Amino acid sequence: MSLLWPISIVLMLLAAGVLLYSAQKGSHPRYIQRRFREALQQEGIHISARLGSLDFEELLHEVLEKVSRSEMQEMQRLLIQAGWPGAKAKLTFLLTAWLLPLLLGILAAAYAIANQDSFTNVLFHLLFTFAAIFVLVRRVLRWKAQARRDAIRKEVIPFLHLLRMLFEAGLSMEHILLVIEQQGQALLPNLAAELQLVIKRIQAGQDRADALNEMAAPLEVMELNDTIAMLKQVTRYGGNIRESLAEYTTLVEQRQVSDLREYVSKLSAKMTVIMILFLFPALMIFLAGPGFMGLSKALQGVNGL
Repeated sequence: MSLLWPISIVLMLLAAGVLLYSAQKGSHPRYIQRRFREALQQEGIHISARLGSLDFEELLHEVLEKVSRSEMQEMQRLLIQAGWPGAKAKLTFLLTAWLLPLLLGILAAAYAIANQDSFTNVLFHLLFTFAAIFVLVRRVLRWKAQARRDAIRKEVIPFLHLLRMLFEAGLSMEHILLVIEQQGQALLPNLAAELQLVIKRIQAGQDRADALNEMAAPLEVMELNDTIAMLKQVTRYGGNIRESLAEYTTLVEQRQVSDLREYVSKLSAKMTVIMILFLFPALMIFLAGPGFMGLSKALQGVNGL
């Protein structure tokens, strides 16, 4: 009987996950039904009580929508930066970020109950596991987003060189993006994936400048935003971009060299601490060890006399 309530809670959470999936999947039909019901009410036709379940579904959908909206204000941007765009990725993250801590917390509480711990220990296991997994999932997402942003930042310089070379070859903007997306996947894996979405949007009829801006804005990489701004200017107003790309490439290279020097200086300070903690004691043992051993033997001889 002690394990009955954790099992029931797990089943309730699984049911909540199914309801969340159905609410996300069927949001548009419920919206149409609500509009249809409002239109009937405006005409003086009242809906019978048999549709009361629809009110509950709408209320549940609104609650889930508010939770997801508050949750995804920052997480949606991080998901795009991590390379996981789309509604399916959002739903997967919401299920992982909320259900996984609950499930693991309940399992930890069930383990404490199986060991016949007190209620305080059971509650501690539940809350601690939930909080740890809750924070860990979001830390992992932020780490993944920051790592991909740093990788994209390193890919900007090869991207600029490819743009210069292809512009000098006389290719159009669409052809340049297509060549980089198809032939530059080994050199620019992250940017090639982003350019693939840009090409699909352009082929669907979206303006090139808007498609490029929608690609670069959520990533929040300063060098990429400046490059896309130059491409947008050429797309809308025309002109020679090769000199601007050459100058900006030099500026980005100098900026990355200065960042590398700063990183090396910080690394040398860290290595100094490591040397003091590990190398200096070993050096003192190697240099002063024989002297201390001889001194201890001499003192033992004096005590023997």
